[in-house]
Amino acid sequence: MTTTIKVSDETKQLLDMLQAKMTLTLRRKKTLTELIDSIARLAVKHENELLQSDKLPPLEKDPAMKPPIDWGVRTDASIQESKGHIPRDRAQTIQGCIER
Repeated sequence: MTTTIKVSDETKQLLDMLQAKMTLTLRRKKTLTELIDSIARLAVKHENELLQSDKLPPLEKDPAMKPPIDWGVRTDASIQESKGHIPRDRAQTIQGCIER
């Protein structure tokens, strides 16, 4: 069974380079199909490593978990809160919480 797949230009270039290296090493040209078969078999053998490399970084190293940066720009929210003014919809939400 043959299946057609689309790959990016970068991936195609990587496959071509790998195919050339294998040709030099094995002294016979491997077809692209043979190369991809070999890659798939190798990936299955090293399945655990392959799956671990796609895990999210630990929270300590995740850039999204860094403390916020104060850019020194005052927004409407910061101006209203600094004056003690709470927007009406937030005031109603807060009042609803207090009444419960």
